[in-house]
Amino acid sequence: MCAETVPTLFCVPPAGATAAMFRGWSALMGDAARVRPVELAGKGARADEPAYADVADAAADVARLVRAEAGPGGWALLGHSMGAVIAYEAARLLPGDGHLVVSGCPPPQCGFGPRWRPDTPDQEIVDFLRSVGDLPEELARNTEAMAYYVGLLRADEALLARHTVLVPDTPLGIPVTVLWGDDDPVTKEHDPERWRETVGRPVSVHTVSGAGHQFITRRAQDCARVLRTELAVRRDPHETRRTGVDGDLLMNTGAQMYLDLMKKVLTNVVYEDPPIPSAWASDTAYDHINRGAGLDWPSTAHTMVGLRRLDNLQDCVERILRDDIPGDLLETGVWRGGTCIFMRGMLRAYEVADRRVWCADSFQGMPEVVAGHPGDVELGTHEFNDVMGVSLDTVKRNFETYGLLDDQVRFLPGWFRDTLPTAPVRRLALLRLDGDLYESTMDALVHLYPKLSVGGFVIVDDYLIDVCREAVHDFRHQHGIHDEIQDIDGYGAFWRRTS
Repeated sequence: MCAETVPTLFCVPPAGATAAMFRGWSALMGDAARVRPVELAGKGARADEPAYADVADAAADVARLVRAEAGPGGWALLGHSMGAVIAYEAARLLPGDGHLVVSGCPPPQCGFGPRWRPDTPDQEIVDFLRSVGDLPEELARNTEAMAYYVGLLRADEALLARHTVLVPDTPLGIPVTVLWGDDDPVTKEHDPERWRETVGRPVSVHTVSGAGHQFITRRAQDCARVLRTELAVRRDPHETRRTGVDGDLLMNTGAQMYLDLMKKVLTNVVYEDPPIPSAWASDTAYDHINRGAGLDWPSTAHTMVGLRRLDNLQDCVERILRDDIPGDLLETGVWRGGTCIFMRGMLRAYEVADRRVWCADSFQGMPEVVAGHPGDVELGTHEFNDVMGVSLDTVKRNFETYGLLDDQVRFLPGWFRDTLPTAPVRRLALLRLDGDLYESTMDALVHLYPKLSVGGFVIVDDYLIDVCREAVHDFRHQHGIHDEIQDIDGYGAFWRRTS
């Protein structure tokens, strides 16, 4: 990747720390980003400068630095602990060509008050830091250095205590990644998913294991590995990833160009059709971030899942073909047919003639739930059937538009509870769930998961929705499934069957 086209990653340190903590990150990020550690006023090389009056002052200072030094590849902001709050506030001041990464920080609306009072003795602070593993012993033994460090911590804690987070009326217009320590004492009582309330859009959460609050340094290699992937695939929603299938299938540049173009046409990032207003996105103007992330209801595009979830679908199908996993490809809940059209296009691109694409849908919208799971009743998704209800004839016509309606495409029209138990599907290599509801998700898993080959994939488009996620976890618990669930884009998730 050309150095001029990669983002500049600005790293904001936590309370009491200096930019030196990110000194080794340039090597860790490699050619995925140009790393720029941020020195905050009053610390390190800027120790002689006056400290900030408040968090807003610090955020404005960081935003000025980003504007001055971000290259043509855009910018990314990484902040750890208090640095995450500053990075978030700075991101709100910057143009929407960036990426925010928050690490080791509770969602600000949950509170991040000081861990000690102004009159707390220094030794009590030292003991606390040592108890949570945040204090190197060599620093604790140096009385003069320790007194200076505690002074910085007190000032930073006071800065946070005076700060009030105001959740903006409009979503933050950039992708957001959350790094979360599974044994971080600072965040253990909080839910990382609540960051989506702060930023107004789904977030991509990645858990780091066994390193306490300072996992950003103790597991720096793991954190950087996550960011290399996140920055590469989410840097520009218009840019689809380039890949190919190895093994028995040769890389075919023409096939890849065809599939990349298909993704752009299916999501209509080419002609930018306006969205249909919804309860969570009232805008009627096209927004490339929302469309690329699959966060709007397109008025014309044939899919609403976004480029990242199409990339995931392509990755899974290519791995199935590469590893020769037996079975067909099936989606429950196809809307206008876009993802199924893409799956059929992949089979055509790779000249696969012995697999089918199954499209399971009511082709009349969502069921009205009057008795059943309380969450399904509360969602009331049937109220949106003027948008969600797409006829079978329309879906078939969409397939024909791409020249992909043939005998390798099969349709299962009707409610899942009626069609899936007797569906004439023998074996599956991929099961993609897009039914939103608990009942719809459970019906698909109960009747179709037993037909999924080992090595096959389950993709859950609506994993962010509580009732859908509950159904997934209930089914997995009932059947002893422990395969790792992997995040796609903060909204969807997937796992690969291993047994």
